[in-house]
Amino acid sequence: MDTFVQDLSYAVRQFAKSRGFTVVAVLTLALGIGANTAIFSVVNRLLFNPLPFLEHPDRLVAVWETAPRGNDHNEASPANFRDWKTQARSFDHLVAHLWWTANITGGDRPERVQGFLVSSDYFTTLGIRPLLGRVFVTGEDEPGHDRVVVLSHGIWQRRFGGDPRIVGQEIPINGIPRTVGGVLPPDVRYPAPAELWAPLSFEAETWGLRQAHFLLVTGRLAPGVSIAQADAEMAGIAHSLSTQYPASNTDWGTNIRSLVPDVTRRIEPILLSLFVAVGFVLLIACANVANLLLARGATRGRELAVRATLGAGRGRLTRQLLTESVVLALAGGGVSVLVAIWGVGALVALVPPGQQTYLVGFNRVAVDGPVLLFTLALSLATAFVFGLAPALRASRTDLQVALQEEGRVGGSTPRHRLRRALIAAEVALALLLLVGAGLTLRSFQHLLGTSPGFDVDGIALTSVSIPGSKYADDVAVAGFYRNLLDRVAAIPGVRAAGAVNVTPLCQCNQTSSFQIEGAPPFPPGEGPDVGWRVVTPGYFAALGVPLREGRAFDAADNAAGRQVAIVNETLARRYFPDGAVGRRLLLTPDTPPVEIVGVLSDLRHDGPARLPQPELYIPAAQIPAREMNLVVRTTSSPAGMLPTLRTEVQRLDPDQPVFDQRTMRDVFDLVVGPHRLALRLLGALGVLALALAAVGIYGVLVQLVAERTREIGIRVALGSDSPAVRRLVLRQGMVPVAWGLVVGLLAALGLTRALASQLVGVSPAEPLTLGIVATLLATVALAACYLPARRATSVDPMVALRTE
Repeated sequence: MDTFVQDLSYAVRQFAKSRGFTVVAVLTLALGIGANTAIFSVVNRLLFNPLPFLEHPDRLVAVWETAPRGNDHNEASPANFRDWKTQARSFDHLVAHLWWTANITGGDRPERVQGFLVSSDYFTTLGIRPLLGRVFVTGEDEPGHDRVVVLSHGIWQRRFGGDPRIVGQEIPINGIPRTVGGVLPPDVRYPAPAELWAPLSFEAETWGLRQAHFLLVTGRLAPGVSIAQADAEMAGIAHSLSTQYPASNTDWGTNIRSLVPDVTRRIEPILLSLFVAVGFVLLIACANVANLLLARGATRGRELAVRATLGAGRGRLTRQLLTESVVLALAGGGVSVLVAIWGVGALVALVPPGQQTYLVGFNRVAVDGPVLLFTLALSLATAFVFGLAPALRASRTDLQVALQEEGRVGGSTPRHRLRRALIAAEVALALLLLVGAGLTLRSFQHLLGTSPGFDVDGIALTSVSIPGSKYADDVAVAGFYRNLLDRVAAIPGVRAAGAVNVTPLCQCNQTSSFQIEGAPPFPPGEGPDVGWRVVTPGYFAALGVPLREGRAFDAADNAAGRQVAIVNETLARRYFPDGAVGRRLLLTPDTPPVEIVGVLSDLRHDGPARLPQPELYIPAAQIPAREMNLVVRTTSSPAGMLPTLRTEVQRLDPDQPVFDQRTMRDVFDLVVGPHRLALRLLGALGVLALALAAVGIYGVLVQLVAERTREIGIRVALGSDSPAVRRLVLRQGMVPVAWGLVVGLLAALGLTRALASQLVGVSPAEPLTLGIVATLLATVALAACYLPARRATSVDPMVALRTE
């Protein structure tokens, strides 16, 4: 222990004497460790621990249905869920939840909130306990007994002022009085973004549905049961149901996943890519510091040789040098905390609020205890990464060897070879990062250049959901939206106005199937799965999407008229190669067929990254939808139109809230937001890697010139001119750079394939990107080499020899 304290004290004194070296090394490490700490703080919350409020989350699983076409993430049908619940023995509990929108009236103004309908034992299954009151009890998911709600902490504070007397009070929700049973703790954010929960209460007819898949199912495994065992049991149940109900269940299966990875599966690839990227930055920083230590070791050769001659063993010297590396790493780690705090703040600012809402755990991202422990462990590991090789190299010497290397002409000592290898590694790592950033940039440019099928500028959006208690039948629903759109169309500056149940680019969907009249029925499980759109006559004009064939909807397409539909080009090509207009579709066995009257130009409904999918449009007057989205094209600012749309809705019905008011440009930016964020982060890391590599190359060459001053002086004295000296130094720097470029390009061809799933319209091995990045890196490296080379030409041979 005394020896360690002595080594520690000696290391601190040494670094205090070499302040320039210490500052550069500490700042280099702080950048590398700080970037890793910032990304780890996000990864820790979003991937490793997104649901800390759940009880024993390792036993919670998501249960999905698998369709015959191989999609392993289908919601469950109500009837299948009930059979699972009755037959499965692998679960203590099996519960379901369903997205739900609710209008809260009363108070100062009406408000629409996002909520969930859940099984009565839902909170018990998850292990969530209320802050106030109680959660649901058995029987409260039965019709007539479901007039209870549970509030989120956020809405309790915002709308009800945090009043603890809210428990037991009645509040009007969708026009129906419901009693507040309890309030949840503030950290509960699953499913997000929920503010209200009510019992999942269906009539017997709904519970009998097998072909409608819309329930999200969660299970808690019984003690001692593994996911594999539960998966095997559920596969057997699915096979049994397939035999019992061939019309609906043929070839349908199940898929069970641990709940936490299932929640994070969409963001996992980009976070892991960023984690790898910052790991590369740290390795480049370590290579820089290792080179600094090697250069410093060259100046300490006499000191270490003398200590070895006086009896210090190689192990003793190595321990001393590693202690110095640990001191450097801990200092860098300490400063990195400040870098990480700034980095986390920058990350939070880069993610739009609309996306933050759906990232479970994002609200708790911070540099906290576990993150600080990670920083400490990373700092200690880093000390060995950058310190071990220089320590072993410096300790392997004696006085005679030190004096020989001191005066050696040439640059081929083992220390020099190691430093050049580190330069090559820096260049290879920097190239990998820059290639990733370049491919992401090209992908983003492709996204921005791909039209979603309509002009996103000039469109204002407003969502409305009308309750059944006030608008009891289809006639009332259709009349409300007809009157509202008449009012909106009369607003100055409105060019066209319509409404749709599912807005383009919203990253949500409603699907259905059909049969073709006069054609053989599709086999079970092989029928079409098409996007289902309910629209008003002005919708296509408001969106600015042209018809390719036939006509658009008009006022005659009402409940009393013949049933009609419009399909998009993709559906028409796939199912009606000889022409779609005039063909008739059977949407359900109990309804009359609908006639196709038009073919619409394709929309990229799910965003520019996905190809158009089959879509079917139905007049809202024939099959009204209670929740609709107003789509208004204006000649003025669409953002300025939003308050006017709210006013018109509430003039028509003062109790009717509006929600999701935004422009179509906002929606588009939200869709490309993850790609933009990845581009910014990878770009920033790529620039940092490029800067660190350039500094590393420059530092090594400056030191090499300083060490070879005598040799350069002799060469000049013997007749070497300035160009020859420059070529000598440039060759010393660019040879390892060239090796680094070769290794980096070969590695890029393999590693960038991991980015393929995140790229759109770009090959992972795109020659243009690889060539531009390699050229850029070579140019920066050449610039970093030029300054030391120019300095070498100014060496005075007399001064150099006199110094020796």
